Amino acid sequence: MSGESWAIIANPVAGRSRAERHAGLLASAIEQKGEPVVVSLTAGAGDAEELARTAANSGATRIVACGGDGTVHEVVNGIKSSANDGDGIALGIISTGRCNDLNFALGLPQDSTEAVDYLVRSEVRTVDLGRIGDRYFTTIATLGFDSEVSKYVADGSPPRFLRGTPAYLYGAVIKLIKYRSQWVSLKGDFGEFEGAVFLAATGNTTRYGGRMKVTPSAIIDDGLLDVCLVRPVPRLEVLRMLPKTFRGRHVDHPAVSMYQTRRLEIDSREPLSLWADGELITQTPATIEVVPRGLSVLVPPGG
Repeated sequence: MSGESWAIIANPVAGRSRAERHAGLLASAIEQKGEPVVVSLTAGAGDAEELARTAANSGATRIVACGGDGTVHEVVNGIKSSANDGDGIALGIISTGRCNDLNFALGLPQDSTEAVDYLVRSEVRTVDLGRIGDRYFTTIATLGFDSEVSKYVADGSPPRFLRGTPAYLYGAVIKLIKYRSQWVSLKGDFGEFEGAVFLAATGNTTRYGGRMKVTPSAIIDDGLLDVCLVRPVPRLEVLRMLPKTFRGRHVDHPAVSMYQTRRLEIDSREPLSLWADGELITQTPATIEVVPRGLSVLVPPGG
């Protein structure tokens, strides 16, 4: 890995300051290898994206996101919006968040200390991205009920002691009380669907919310997106289905259909929010598409 130039972007409040601490440990290890490294700390929303874009345009070849899923999402979009679309740049991840869904898909260590160790010896792997307009996502885009839950969690509405999967489950129960299914039009490689849906999740990876495998067959480098479509079901039935998502067994329910597509066009009778990687992206109408091998990532040797 000689000749690489590193930029480490850390969210100082992530993981109770673990992100900043491990960013420093990685920087020290890189310096010992004789390679240049710059550590930057974020101060608010959007900073990680701007810092990543600046690092990419300044010649960094290794950009490490040190923080939670939101930090990773911003860094990916910063890399992809740089002058050369991120060509020649690989993303590294030190996850200090609660869900770490991309880590799971890539088979990366969940322990921050292990991440510091493998990153200095890492290899490059290319994986797919999802794209909605000019925004990129790495894991799952949500529409319908799961978007409502994502907003509830992102707004910090669950009790403060709940984080990650418990917060998502709490939000799901609360939002279920008043949620109404929405009419949508979906067009993809599988054909067309028009009608009311409880949710439609479009996965580049298998899970969201830390442990919920909503698109359990998704593969991050197969050039396809997996779509989980859930038609309207009674509230009690939703509560029965929720535990099954942890094993991906909800796909056996008669109200659930699974598809694969390279492109998904979405329209609705009223504007509906699309969230991806736990972040608000846009409203309908919208198009989701796969970007095959659109991102290079750093993985453990032999990984």
